[in-house]
Amino acid sequence: MTIRMSRAQLEVVLAQANAEAPRECCGLLLGTDDVVAKVLPAQNKAAELPEPRDPQVYYHIDDRTQLDAVRLERELGWEVIGIYHSHPASPARPSETDRALAFWQTPHYVIVSLADPSRPDVRAFRITDRTDARGTPVTDPAGNPVRDVVDERVVVTRRPIGNVVNEEVVVR
Repeated sequence: MTIRMSRAQLEVVLAQANAEAPRECCGLLLGTDDVVAKVLPAQNKAAELPEPRDPQVYYHIDDRTQLDAVRLERELGWEVIGIYHSHPASPARPSETDRALAFWQTPHYVIVSLADPSRPDVRAFRITDRTDARGTPVTDPAGNPVRDVVDERVVVTRRPIGNVVNEEVVVR
């Protein structure tokens, strides 16, 4: 599977990741099918949760951004096709926490690693609940869902989405 975004959209995500480091940045990607129409940067409210979390290794998208996404879905017919966040000091792979908290099954999860700040690494994944042959969710001994991670491609276009030509594959 692939998620497509324009170079300008990717630059918005990278600028946010760099500006918010060493905290994780986060946001939503809205669009249709696998094509991003709008990047919605969010505030990471991890430190303000009822059980505060360290925003350097955890993210929580603020309520205002989530409400804006719902409004845009209704007004423009878009849907949340991706959730992005950064890993300021670790690889662009879903952590145990990322997998445990991947409650949405349909969007792409896009992770920006700044482990090497001179070469940000952007990767996309699907995180889905594992099921057995009968379609029953598989759980671990503690009763938590077992989640599978599938690598996806991020394709960045040189031109704005809507006139997709001259694609450049950033991540395989």
